[in-house]
Amino acid sequence: MMMGSRSSVSLGVLLLLAVILSAGAADPDILTDFVVPSDTDPSGIDGAFFTYKNLVTGNSGDPAKLTVTKATHAEFPALLGQSVSYAALVFGAGTVNPPHIHPRASELLVVVQGPLLVGLVDAARNGTVYTQTLQTGDMFVFPKGMVHFQFNNGTDVVARAFSAFGSATPGTISLPAALFGSGIDDTILEKSMHTDQATVDQLKQAQAPPSPGPSPGSSSSAAAALLPSRWAITLLLCFAASYYFYF
Repeated sequence: MMMGSRSSVSLGVLLLLAVILSAGAADPDILTDFVVPSDTDPSGIDGAFFTYKNLVTGNSGDPAKLTVTKATHAEFPALLGQSVSYAALVFGAGTVNPPHIHPRASELLVVVQGPLLVGLVDAARNGTVYTQTLQTGDMFVFPKGMVHFQFNNGTDVVARAFSAFGSATPGTISLPAALFGSGIDDTILEKSMHTDQATVDQLKQAQAPPSPGPSPGSSSSAAAALLPSRWAITLLLCFAASYYFYF
């Protein structure tokens, strides 16, 4: 009973953090068909202004990593005020997109090369975790502000997906980074997660910028790159599972 209660509190902390971080306004309504950036001469607008070519060509896909390219307002100024954006994701074998939220948009993901395991946490139903293994052509929706993740649990297959967002600036807040890479006091993390200093130290180290090491193609560096995200996602989902089964 005590273990279930502690896990429930831990997941509650995570979900409360997600709710707080997801609070934000939607894209503003605009009074024109599109917005011309202040540094752009309206008379010079042509088809190139409405074109973006780097979503796929800018993502060659490292087979040892998760690589993401985005087409948001920051990369594609024509999206300002249009309430839409895109991302291309390439998952190397065994890589994960850790639990995260998009505070300003829902996400509609379509798998173009599967399989890909996805999941989300439903805070309104006691932290129930919904998971699904998607095959090529399958789609999955992640409602705005809900904690979710994607995981290529294959050992030698690359997975690819595209995500559409209902905002030109959906934002992404990674929970492992927000918790263990943001400078929150160790004592607060220990008590909130009901864990010890050694575990907190290791998780914080996992979120630190990588130090120079072997070349990107090295198999040892690729394997090491997978450990932090796997550890973080395992810890977070264990809290979720404990919470669900306790109730």
